[in-house]
Amino acid sequence: SSGINAEWPLRPGLNFSSFHPRHMFQAIVYSQAIRYRRIINDETLLSKRLDELKNYFVNSSYPEEMVLEAIEKVKASPRALGYKDKPSTDMSFVPWIVSFGPGFDESKKMSREVNVILANSNTWMATAPERPLEMKVVARRSPNIKDLLFKRRAIALSSSASTMVTEPCTKPGDRKKGPRCQSCALMSKTPEIKNNSCSAKSAGGNCKSKCVIYGAQCILCFINNTYAGKTVQELHCRINAHRHSFYKILKKYPNILTESRSRENLALEIDDTNVLGAHLLLKHGLSDNLDFNKYLRFTILKFATPSTIRQSEQQFIDSLKTLYPFGLNNINSIFG
Repeated sequence: SSGINAEWPLRPGLNFSSFHPRHMFQAIVYSQAIRYRRIINDETLLSKRLDELKNYFVNSSYPEEMVLEAIEKVKASPRALGYKDKPSTDMSFVPWIVSFGPGFDESKKMSREVNVILANSNTWMATAPERPLEMKVVARRSPNIKDLLFKRRAIALSSSASTMVTEPCTKPGDRKKGPRCQSCALMSKTPEIKNNSCSAKSAGGNCKSKCVIYGAQCILCFINNTYAGKTVQELHCRINAHRHSFYKILKKYPNILTESRSRENLALEIDDTNVLGAHLLLKHGLSDNLDFNKYLRFTILKFATPSTIRQSEQQFIDSLKTLYPFGLNNINSIFG
């Protein structure tokens, strides 16, 4: 029996252009092909249906080599309809918990040597001779970036709840190895920011805080001077991106203050990264590399999770009314 839904080509699944790990696309092809293998009992019909399946995935922009590799693997596997029962063994073992290198030759060698000692242990064999004891290497994963980003507790502890102002990561008088943080001087150190008649309180934190909604303000403007942005990186990394975009504009348009055509071209190229530098150039005529650090200040407005950060940014864009011409946001975070 074929048992294949004829409407499946109308819904070919996850498109390959989406931002998912490559192994996920491979798993989708393999899982769909193995279903065909279980349903169809005729080899000729199976080959025909798998060829059709290959075309469906290729039409969804899946690489043909990846699809063929998964399908050939399915063709070579037997048609198994049942589940394999795992043998249950009552064997005690001593776990050797490691967080790095469980598959290294040194770890395996050490495990074998200890097992020889345990097998010759008169104490253990006299106590439970029917239960052989051995040592096994047990891998324990160390915290990764996902753990750091998704744990609300870690996000909350990174904020400075006692002062509730955005502060520099380096306190006055502190000495740190390496280059000085260029973003410390740009922290606002204010309990709230205002844009026209709207205001938002600071959530604390500093320029090393992650997963934040931030507000950037031009101190030369008294109204319509706020930009609301987001970043899952440390805040200073996002500020560096804004600053670098300002430098790129100055390099691309060296005579922008005297050439109207350059200003018109820049107005068409404004995006979420270079909007702050474009404001300094087009609004105030500032074209020195140091002007970015002189006239912009940043405030953390909220700590968010990566799954909700876009919606949180949109909330502050709406509540502070930072979309142009009432603010510096020229792109709607969700719908733009």
